[in-house]
Amino acid sequence: MTTTHSPRREASGPGFVLRHLMGEYSLGRSYWVHTVLLGGLVTVAGGMLLGRLGERYGLRYLSIGVIAFEVGVVVVWLWALAGTWMASFRHLIGRGSKLWAVLAMLSLTVASVSTVREATHMRPFIVEHWATAMGRQPAGDFHIELTDGGQVVAFTGGVNESAAVALDRAIANAPKVTTVRLESPGGWLREGERMAEVVRRYGLRTRIETECHSSCTLVFLAGNDRTMAPGAKLGFHRGRAIGGGNPDEPPDRREAAIYLRAGLTPAFVRRILATPHASIWVPSHEVLYEAGVLTRRG
Repeated sequence: MTTTHSPRREASGPGFVLRHLMGEYSLGRSYWVHTVLLGGLVTVAGGMLLGRLGERYGLRYLSIGVIAFEVGVVVVWLWALAGTWMASFRHLIGRGSKLWAVLAMLSLTVASVSTVREATHMRPFIVEHWATAMGRQPAGDFHIELTDGGQVVAFTGGVNESAAVALDRAIANAPKVTTVRLESPGGWLREGERMAEVVRRYGLRTRIETECHSSCTLVFLAGNDRTMAPGAKLGFHRGRAIGGGNPDEPPDRREAAIYLRAGLTPAFVRRILATPHASIWVPSHEVLYEAGVLTRRG
């Protein structure tokens, strides 16, 4: 009687992640591939994904993505740093060139100090993205009402998430509407663009009786006929990203392009972008008319 023995399975060794942490890869591979190249690829890929997320979905989901991305970057960076440092140490006590090991350790130390310093400056950025992910909106709730016998859709409140969808729905259910009346302190820039697209699609007039500031101006500029009551105010300032607001940051070219597409003169757009986000520029009605912001006086 013959007995057969099944071949013994060789115990599998540690995987890629653990092998890197143990410093089992060469110093060159650990430093250039696992740290420099992988870190760069993660940053580029994350930036592209977040850009698409911001365009397709609301800012709340963008902020969730930003936080998840930042956590992922920290995890990858700590993994790469620990493993490359271990590979440098093993290279140092081995038979390889001591110089490359020392240079790698110095480079990792400088990069670590720089990363910690940058992380301390990112606290406001993370805090504001966290608040947005939890549902914070830049202004008070908005309200939409059909008035003047169904000819006017009155929008009051913040240019918050879902405002464009709500405005579109209100206009679609009002076949006699000709005008959108705005009263808003502003809100999200992207939501203002979406609301402006709704106004343009229906070919409506825009009107201000009291005030319209910040991103509300984008909605107002989308009207094919734009008027303001004598005491009304239209306020412009430079936008800012979530967690941003540094006055030394260069103006956003995309924001400039939005206002230029709306028909404003380059000089007027420069004046808008020169106004810090914490301030507001309220031009006179005469200036607005001459710049083409108002199509009629009164």
